[in-house]
Amino acid sequence: ISSLLAAHLKRQRTVAQALNNRRWVADIQGALTLVDDLSLQQSTSDQHTWKLTNSGLYTSKSAYNAFFLGSVKFAPWKRIWKSWAPLRCKFFLWLAVKNRCWTADRLLKHGLPHLSVCLLCDQENEDIQHILVACVFSWEVWAKVLIDVGLQLVAPQPDVRVFSTWWCWPVSRVPKESRKGFNSLVIMVAWTLWKHRNACVFEGLSPSVPLVCREVEEESKL
Repeated sequence: ISSLLAAHLKRQRTVAQALNNRRWVADIQGALTLVDDLSLQQSTSDQHTWKLTNSGLYTSKSAYNAFFLGSVKFAPWKRIWKSWAPLRCKFFLWLAVKNRCWTADRLLKHGLPHLSVCLLCDQENEDIQHILVACVFSWEVWAKVLIDVGLQLVAPQPDVRVFSTWWCWPVSRVPKESRKGFNSLVIMVAWTLWKHRNACVFEGLSPSVPLVCREVEEESKL
């Protein structure tokens, strides 16, 4: 019944239109006439149907998932939380894939002071996806780090603009027994790039690819 009423009442009238000649009464009466066509079976008990499951039965899981309908999902979440990377690095990357880091684009949306251009490359506007995979500075870091583990062919390319999109590609080319280690390395590189960016913004540090690579190596030993 609710679906019939929703289709019948367009909710396009203004208050003034509804009050004119009591048209709101006609709207309600017109909707109620749809109910007259329904035939109830006295011998049949009422049933509750939950539309969010195929079975029509309520589950707490389906109700929980309903809260996130329309949200952006990062399917391979296990790559982050099941890795060997330190918790602070995992938490950062989780925020990064959800675009929740305080980069220039987000500062702009909140009306906060910011430098629009990425300080690592001084070429393009800054956002977290740019910092991680779309910046020429980041490309060089990824290339040098991945060369050391024999995976230079899977380094981010100029046509890649989204970190999670790129990550799906190389991990499928790494042997299954090595994926946890590879994912941990990816998280460490992303975390170190972010720390280096912050040092450039807040401490006036000059961008340095060798410095980032050394920090990745040191972080990986902890």
